[in-house]
Amino acid sequence: MTMTTEPRPYTITTLGSSVTLSCAGTTSLPNGTPTITWLFTAEITPDKETWEQLVGGTSGTLILGNLQKDEGGWYFCQLTDGYGYSLISRGALVVVTYLDPDFPEFPMDETYEESRSYIRIPCQPPASNPPAKINWYKDGTLLENVDNMIQEYVSESEYGSLIIFNPTTSDSGNYACEASNVNANPEKRKTSEATIEIKDDGTGTYPQKFVQDHDVLVKKGDDAVLRAGAIGFPAPTYRWKLGVSVEIDISPGSKFSTADYGRELRISDVQVEDRGTYWCEYSNAYTGNVAVVRLYVIEDITFDTVLTAQTVEHLTPLTFDCQCSGTPFTSGDPTAPPSVMWLRDGVPLVDNNRFKEDDGSLIMTGLEMSETGMYQCFCYNTMEISQTYMAVHVKNMTIPVSIDGNDRAEGVYGENIQVPCRANGYPIPVVTWYKDGNEITAQYDIRYSITQENYNDYVISKLTVISVKDADAGVLTCRAVNQKVATYTAELEIDFLVGHEIAPSISLSDITIQVDSSIVFEAVAFGYPTPGITWYKGEAMVPIVTGGRYQTYGPTLFIEGAQSSDTGLYIVRASNGVGDDAYANATISLGANQMVIITSAGGVAGLLFIVCLLILLYVLFRQKQKREAVPPVAATTPCEKEIEKSASVIRQGSDISYSKGNGPKKPENHVNGDQNGHDDLEMQRPGLIQDQP
Repeated sequence: MTMTTEPRPYTITTLGSSVTLSCAGTTSLPNGTPTITWLFTAEITPDKETWEQLVGGTSGTLILGNLQKDEGGWYFCQLTDGYGYSLISRGALVVVTYLDPDFPEFPMDETYEESRSYIRIPCQPPASNPPAKINWYKDGTLLENVDNMIQEYVSESEYGSLIIFNPTTSDSGNYACEASNVNANPEKRKTSEATIEIKDDGTGTYPQKFVQDHDVLVKKGDDAVLRAGAIGFPAPTYRWKLGVSVEIDISPGSKFSTADYGRELRISDVQVEDRGTYWCEYSNAYTGNVAVVRLYVIEDITFDTVLTAQTVEHLTPLTFDCQCSGTPFTSGDPTAPPSVMWLRDGVPLVDNNRFKEDDGSLIMTGLEMSETGMYQCFCYNTMEISQTYMAVHVKNMTIPVSIDGNDRAEGVYGENIQVPCRANGYPIPVVTWYKDGNEITAQYDIRYSITQENYNDYVISKLTVISVKDADAGVLTCRAVNQKVATYTAELEIDFLVGHEIAPSISLSDITIQVDSSIVFEAVAFGYPTPGITWYKGEAMVPIVTGGRYQTYGPTLFIEGAQSSDTGLYIVRASNGVGDDAYANATISLGANQMVIITSAGGVAGLLFIVCLLILLYVLFRQKQKREAVPPVAATTPCEKEIEKSASVIRQGSDISYSKGNGPKKPENHVNGDQNGHDDLEMQRPGLIQDQP
């Protein structure tokens, strides 16, 4: 796309008149004509969001009719082709001139004493664009080059009052103030006459400054007028310098000259080297002082670098350089370059993590494919906006394929599930889904569907399964293939699990704690999907959140450095969206500390003594238990004594023993028991058979 015609850069017109601006361009599309819109901003600003798009400005010609004050400003033509690429023209400044009828301040009848050092006859010009020039009339005659009269200057909006220093009776008369703007219609407005009467004689006075220090801006090649002014008696003399030491050459033939008794320094054909701070020294027989005027020369903007069409590699870091010459945007450092702003397709590129403007250069970490377009460098200062542009094409290239995603997915029986898979690459890869090795197509299962979101260099594919069943469990495969290079492929296998919904349940048990100990309070929760756990304290169910001494990890509550205030009722809730939430509660109570800490000098020996004492008590306790477990020995009856004697004889004469009617057995069977594992002696009375004393 090329801009063949830009609107003229500067137009000055009167209030209520009309202006026509033109713009044209070509494009590589078949119809060869881009669409045109018009933009407006009252002041130069890099914030394009404040620029106004003009309603009805959709052709190459913009007609501005019956222009009003607020319609003066900067106009831009914007071209846009069918691809969405865009260019913006240089700024066209339209100046609407006017001169309002009302003077905020004007002369009035006054009588003054001649002994005054000066008198001030007020006049403040009406609103005017450009600022109006003030002329004074006395008795109907224009006042020019009067040695004891100057115009007061305070600021750009406060100036024009007439100062008469060392007034005499000859200064009495009828005074009127006139404002003029040669570009306005009407060109002049004048106040009514005011009668000024001067009565007595005056005396000598010190010079006083009545034109304040100020700045003057002028375009290179134009003429400049620098003004100073003071009053005093005798009348002050003036001497101009560039800085504090360089005398100004005002000899005949020089570009410098003075006027109005030396109060004005005039410079013809101003050049860049004329800029600087000018000093005007004024003095009389009493004393002197200095007035300061700073001269800024506005130089036309020129581009030191030429932007040309570029073809760049995708995601390759690069820098576009744009250097321009001229004066700065504001009256700051006069050696600074103009301000620079970069745009793509008519939209400013602000500093971020990918685009950065540095001393006129546009630095990029790498262009995306979507960032192909028209790039413009705007240079602007107080009086001019200029631009240069280039087409940038991001080369179509191939990026190998990679896949991001989780390797596990859990579905709930009867519910729906969506499984995402992101495939990276350029051109964007083609994604195919498989279930246990079988491709999922439109005919695979009516419950299965695939959706896809395409981006510049990646795609997000989502497999949706409606009303999950047990048979859906298995291995899902997301496979991505580059559209140009078939060998660029990637796969992600996803284990798909199916669970049945189980309403939550939870349990919690009481615990006893000791002060300053660490507590692990753990609940046991069941359910599918896995329940979410919430902890509360007290019957008011105040939620417990992680922070300070409290840490919650699902079903586990950890309390560090337990205090007595941590005791009480605790409630835990389990919820998973299936059925009602489950609740459990338990109490944390405070137990007695079991440890005695000995801190005396013999602490170690004392501790060992306590340990030994505890061991001794334990041994005595165990011996007592054993004694209580042995039955008491019964007294032997005469019959039992006879039986014991007979048994003793039998044992000595035979290796056969008798048991409970089971017949003769080998002696070892009395010890080992029968084949069924029963003890043959289990029916014998302990202590019944024993040796006689």
